[in-house]
Amino acid sequence: MKPVHIVSSAQMRWADMQTMQKTPSRTLMERAGYAVAEAVVHNMPDVGRVVVVAGGGNNGGDGYAAAFFLRRRLPVTVVSLVPVERHTEDARHWRDQAVAAGVKVRDACGDPRALLDRWCQRAVIIVDALFGTGLKRPLMGEMALAVERINASDRPVLSIDMPSGIDADTGLRQGMAVRADWTLPIAACKWGHWLGDGPEHAGCLLSAADIGIAPETILAAYRACPDGVRNAEVVGEEHLAMAWPERAHRAHKGDFGHLTILGGSTGYAGAPQLAALGALAGGVGLVSIVCPTSVWPVIAAGIREAMVHPQNEASLQLARRSDACVAGPGWGLKEDVPLASLLQWDLPLVLDADALNRVARSRELQQLLAQRGGWTVLTPHAGEAARLLDCTPAEIERERRERALRLADRFGCWVVLKGAETLVVSPEGRMLLSHHGSPNLATGGTGDVLAGLVGMQLAYAKRRRIGDPMHCVAAAVALHGLAGEKEGWHTSSSLTETIARIRQRLERGVPWTLLCSDDRKANKGRKT
Repeated sequence: MKPVHIVSSAQMRWADMQTMQKTPSRTLMERAGYAVAEAVVHNMPDVGRVVVVAGGGNNGGDGYAAAFFLRRRLPVTVVSLVPVERHTEDARHWRDQAVAAGVKVRDACGDPRALLDRWCQRAVIIVDALFGTGLKRPLMGEMALAVERINASDRPVLSIDMPSGIDADTGLRQGMAVRADWTLPIAACKWGHWLGDGPEHAGCLLSAADIGIAPETILAAYRACPDGVRNAEVVGEEHLAMAWPERAHRAHKGDFGHLTILGGSTGYAGAPQLAALGALAGGVGLVSIVCPTSVWPVIAAGIREAMVHPQNEASLQLARRSDACVAGPGWGLKEDVPLASLLQWDLPLVLDADALNRVARSRELQQLLAQRGGWTVLTPHAGEAARLLDCTPAEIERERRERALRLADRFGCWVVLKGAETLVVSPEGRMLLSHHGSPNLATGGTGDVLAGLVGMQLAYAKRRRIGDPMHCVAAAVALHGLAGEKEGWHTSSSLTETIARIRQRLERGVPWTLLCSDDRKANKGRKT
């Protein structure tokens, strides 16, 4: 399965220009138009007229090319918002081809409302071909009016490359933006599909149209137009298959790692138990909990599947001999905890919740964290990330990609920046995005479950002598998110049962796409 790359608008332009040295731009537009036409036919709810609302740039040219191919099967009307003399040369060519094929072209310069209302009422589906990746200013005048009328219609909308009005790099709405039912990325996904307002406007994100831009050209674009991201992909089936391969017939618990969770305090005894359940749901071989003496009886009585030890020198030595540790769930800020010692061990470590808050408060801990030799994974939400970077949660949400990169670089760690679209970043700037998730995960304890699941993958990766934990961490995030999309769970502990069921099917070789397919509606169709 091909990786789904995510690029900036500058990287996409560079890849386009490189490809056009060997392939004419008109041919690339033809391929894009054909892909749009196929997407329209596949997704339109009924047979009938297609209305393309076109600008004058390359996005409009893709719309004209799509109209040309659609006319072979369907009645098509193009409502043009830009005078023909302001079209690019390629857009003008495909406009002429569409007219010759019998496509109706109606110019709506000035005030397009009446014309758009008339044709939208006749449409079975509307194709948004106004703006692509180049938009960097608020929509005004007739363009803003056109978007208003498209959104006011009750017809389904397919956007080409980007919903018009959404910034391709930030996902921020530029004044007004089309609310699409489907968006067809051209050649690769853009950051604006996933960040800011983008997910709310893109609808169902279809697989990117292959127009002949080679994968190696996309990879070269990251180097040619550097923005701190060395490579960016959407978490896919290949990552999950590597993280949870089929279990050997003679496998035993030692094959799947031993994870120790350090956490818990008065009032927060449930957090380390949920982390342990998350690890067990992921398939860890053994799990231990080390907790303050004050809550040891409560935690020991609350979970039968974990070995629970009161925090002392002996239990810390046991923890040091495990394959990986998770620190922070339910720790609070008052208990005496061994975080400084943990940071000096070289075993894989997940820092979650109050471990992150303690690091944010201490220069000494920050220095120890930056100097660590072993794998370290930070799992902050926006508030915890803001404390680590001394900024506000709003700034984190506004610049998620940049802030995640900054965290990874500052502390030399892998970072899981949690959110509706969770980012996983490596210390050297590789990035994976998981689009799986649900508002149902906005309940206490789900973050503890994720910490345990990530810790389980680190322990398992150490046992398998895997050299880089990136795909393991991202796979844990994706599995957690997919479980959150499923129906039938309502507490964090019941979420772990859903995780276990999906994980067991993965290990039996059930394709990830099949596991996802029954949740398309619950996940608002955000599949690539």
